[in-house]
Amino acid sequence: MSKDYERINVLLPKKVVEELRESVPEGERSRFISEATQKKLARLRLAKALKIGAGAWKDEDHPDLNTVEDIHRWLEELRRPGEERMSRLHSKK
Repeated sequence: MSKDYERINVLLPKKVVEELRESVPEGERSRFISEATQKKLARLRLAKALKIGAGAWKDEDHPDLNTVEDIHRWLEELRRPGEERMSRLHSKK
């Protein structure tokens, strides 16, 4: 076993273990459980970040994005190729 891995013991409900054994081949179960755990941890990190960032955006700080048209214009600008967008930004200064 590689130094990048560590063995742990976990308890799972019997029905979960039965379905895991039926659905995932024997040599692939650790990878399957690892990937599923990573996805769940990513969701938890995202939820935490969203909670921390809640309220950071204030409409009064972005008067240039008050209407749907303003937002469409902003998105079009973001979607333009980088060099073209950067040259326009620098020419506005």
